[in-house]
Amino acid sequence: MTPFEHIESRQNNLVKDLRRLAEHKRARLDAGLVLCEGDHLLRTMLDAGVQPTVVAMAARTIRSDSIQALLAHCPNARMVTIADAVFDQIAPADSPVGLLALAPLPMSPTLPDFGSDTLVLEAVQDPGNVGSLIRTAVAAGVRQIVLSPGCADVWSPRCLRAAQGAQWLAHVYPDADPVAFLKRYQGVVAATTLDGGLNLYEQSLLKPLAWLFGNEGQGLSRALIDHATYRVTIPMSGSMESLNVNAAAAICLFEQVRQRQNHSPQA
Repeated sequence: MTPFEHIESRQNNLVKDLRRLAEHKRARLDAGLVLCEGDHLLRTMLDAGVQPTVVAMAARTIRSDSIQALLAHCPNARMVTIADAVFDQIAPADSPVGLLALAPLPMSPTLPDFGSDTLVLEAVQDPGNVGSLIRTAVAAGVRQIVLSPGCADVWSPRCLRAAQGAQWLAHVYPDADPVAFLKRYQGVVAATTLDGGLNLYEQSLLKPLAWLFGNEGQGLSRALIDHATYRVTIPMSGSMESLNVNAAAAICLFEQVRQRQNHSPQA
């Protein structure tokens, strides 16, 4: 394993770079790097076949057996320990777990697949919501994510934490034109709406499908709704007027899973 370096100064160039990459999307794009925090995300990255270029640890974590075992799978990474006080200043989380990793910013195929299940997000602004939606989609077997401009940065540390690293298990298309995608999409397009749509549980979800989910407050734009095959609404018998976007997506995507499992040859 590569020997450890140790950093004490806040003025160290790597420390400055880590802070910029944690805080700014532009810095990540310019450097072509993504920064993740925590041993769980590093493990997910490694399981997806991605090798880190740098692993930086708070000095207090160096004796952790579990982290040492994980580092054994990063043979070519630059290994750095950082003084605890300095590390805690640059770590993105409010309660730093003591490990940061840098890796190449993943690149999806140039063009999306216009015939596979897809999650399309329009102006979903909260990084926690975007991450949770990606995690739910991947858990339901949807591995293509198209995000409009105005969505939270899919590779931000907060979004990675919320998704538990599911970005590495999907093809992600940030800052895409969802209307252009839908014009070429060959499957069914379902626009999720608060009311006035078809009952979710009465629709066949067996064919390839693009799910449209909109902004937390305003929902989907008319431009996207107009490109839908149909609008779908989740029936609710309680007194609440709406579900948050994460709950709505989970219900829709796992209704799709249920229907397909029931129609599989083994069912």
